[in-house]
Amino acid sequence: MPRWILPLNITLGIAIIAVAALIAADLLSFKISGLYPRNAQKPASQSATAPAASQDLLTFGPILERGLFGKATQGRLTAIVQTASTAGGQAAAPPPPAVNDLILLGTAVGSFRETFALVLKSSTHEERVFRLGDTVFSAGPLVSVKKDVAEILVGGKRVKILTPTAAAEAAATAAAAPAAPASGGGLAASAGAGNYIVDQRALNAALDNIGQAMTDARLLPSMKDGKVEGFRATEVKPQGIFGTVGIRNGDVLLRMNDFPIDSPEKAIQSFASLKGQSRIKLDLIRDGQPTTFTYDIR
Repeated sequence: MPRWILPLNITLGIAIIAVAALIAADLLSFKISGLYPRNAQKPASQSATAPAASQDLLTFGPILERGLFGKATQGRLTAIVQTASTAGGQAAAPPPPAVNDLILLGTAVGSFRETFALVLKSSTHEERVFRLGDTVFSAGPLVSVKKDVAEILVGGKRVKILTPTAAAEAAATAAAAPAAPASGGGLAASAGAGNYIVDQRALNAALDNIGQAMTDARLLPSMKDGKVEGFRATEVKPQGIFGTVGIRNGDVLLRMNDFPIDSPEKAIQSFASLKGQSRIKLDLIRDGQPTTFTYDIR
């Protein structure tokens, strides 16, 4: 056999292997192009709103749709699109805080540019210092600053915010002050410490419905040495018969015109007997101390 036949056979074999490899590569490329189409059409809404990073992720959509990672992961890939909070694309401004959400922590009073108020916004626990004229947490401009009080202009009206100490003092003063008589027919008016002038017609009108009058406060038995010494007033309505004659929460009613009030029946009898009286004496205990109220009925 001639020597040139062997090299020829080797060359032909290499050529056949190369052609087979090229054919296999083309077939593999065709299969892959079928899985990842280059000209796949995407929805107009996604292409218009999805950012570039989302578009890149969407190219992996066919992998999930065909379930190449198993049935458990098969599904559709959806781009995350950030939408504008308003039609104009701008975030809606937060609502202004309520004035009762603001607490005055302290003040510094000096010249116009050296007057400040330290204000706490309770809902967010945010503390900020405001100068006169500054807008206080979007509630309104700061228009006045004093030692323990500041004023904010809200809706054209001056609204006060107090320091916790000033607020407590104001509440204590309001609780200590006797109820003012209503104009045109109030039940009682203070005539000094423990002394009241009672309108006879208003008192008689209240006592005409003694059941309703007894609901103007809650009377609970007050015990001493195992016995009822009187009735403790709670839930006193400021405009009710008890509130208008100076009774406060915590007062223990002992005697009415020296008649002991040590049972529910006696309590009702005592109040019912007030009708037609010209002077009433009420003995009670307030803050642990015995006290006497007198009422002149006119």
